[in-house]
Amino acid sequence: MEKRNFSEQSQKNQKKYKKTKRKEIKDPCTVCDEELYLNDVYTQRVGLLNDYEEVVGWMCPHCKSEFDSDGKIKNLGGTSNISGEA
Repeated sequence: MEKRNFSEQSQKNQKKYKKTKRKEIKDPCTVCDEELYLNDVYTQRVGLLNDYEEVVGWMCPHCKSEFDSDGKIKNLGGTSNISGEA
């Protein structure tokens, strides 16, 4: 009976199947864990303005959850009726 080297076999199998690693998330949303980081200057957060055009919070573009300026959740999953143009 022939001896088999299992370490060689496992190395061949590892080469056969491609391993995919998930990117490291730099700035995750606290609700949906999606990436909010865009680049060193900009973010994917959507600013929320009041009637006087003052920034009062931000919204996640992925799950539509709204946060105040301190990062605390105001509306989960975009439950308010916000509309407008970006």
